[in-house]
Parts: sequence; structure tokens; C-alpha cells
Amino acid sequence: MWRGETAFVLASGPSLTRAICDRLLGRHVIAVNSSCMLAPHAEVLYFTDSSWYEQRRDLVANWPRLVVSMSKTAKRELPDKVRRVKGSGDPSFPPRFPPPGSATIQQGRSSGHTAVSLAIAFRPALVVLLGFDMRLVNGREHHHAEYSGVRDLDQYRRDFVPAFNGWNTAAIDVGVRVVNATPGSALTEFPMVSLDEMMEPRAHAGI
Repeated sequence: MWRGETAFVLASGPSLTRAICDRLLGRHVIAVNSSCMLAPHAEVLYFTDSSWYEQRRDLVANWPRLVVSMSKTAKRELPDKVRRVKGSGDPSFPPRFPPPGSATIQQGRSSGHTAVSLAIAFRPALVVLLGFDMRLVNGREHHHAEYSGVRDLDQYRRDFVPAFNGWNTAAIDVGVRVVNATPGSALTEFPMVSLDEMMEPRAHAGI
């Protein structure tokens, strides 16, 4: 769908802001879960879980562009709106991405992780990650305050970050470069870059 172009994936880390999202107007953007609130212009809304959808049925039903999810509930209730994909493989192993148009993608350990796989399935030349902090920033885990209660914050270091191991090589093998433009991110599987660099024309050249 985006062959040879640049795509941006917006996760829910605390570094993601409205100002950052506004800079991406007119770009190919996948907004993950509630990051769509900061990027209403995103070309794709992606969510994995039915639990996220069930609290935001109206938002999904009224999303003006493409909606992709693994949720059976969302697909059943909005069959003409939601494009459902299936997850494949153990996310602790390097993924093998399917050909364009496949209804099955490599599933990651989290929604943001799986959204990287979705972006690669669209076959851009370059995927840029934003909001992938994978750590606490000033005591905050997300850019929103939708989750409450005690959470296992060490899970990022122990589980979520290691689950990306091998994904950089796997992406390169299918002709896609993935870079992380999240300042101070704990996710070092992909080369670190600045957003300013990625906003330049033909930014993917030479990366």
C-alpha cells in the first residue's frame, strides 16, 4: 500500500505529543490505540484488543479512514468498517513477514509492537517509530491517563523490549528499514534517529 514510501507508527509512550503528531499531517501514519486522539489525521487506526474497542465503539465506528484490528468483537460488530488481521508466530522469535495483502501478520508482544509488523506489511521503504519510550518518563508510562492501578513496570525491561530482538534484521530481509525517533527510548533494536531528520524529503535514502 505504501511501497517505497515512509510510514510513521505512533505508540502510546509519554513522549508522544499533539505537536509531534501535527507535524505528520499528510504523511502515512498508523495510530495505535488512543494515540489516534493525538493524530486524528492518521491514515490507519490499529488496535489489538477487544477491551480497548469495547470502551470506544463510537470512536471506531466514526473513524473516517482505515481501521485494522485483531479483535473478533470489533469485526463482528462493524464488519464493513474493520479490516481484521490474524497474528502468527511466537513474538520471541524473529518474524517472517507475509506478502502484501495477506490477512496474517507477525504478532508482537504489544499493540505497538504488532503495529510495526502491520506497517512493514504495507511495504514502505522506511518505518519511523514514535512514542516507543518503553520506560517511565517523569513517572508517566503513557501520554494519556486511561490506565489505573498498579502495573508491572519492570515488564518493559524484562519482556516487552526483548520481544523485539531480531525484528531489525527480519525487516531488512524484506526490504524495509525501521528506525526509532523516540527520544531516550529504551528500545535499541532499531537505529536511533531524530524526527527532524525523518521529516526531510527522501529521508529514507542512505539510512
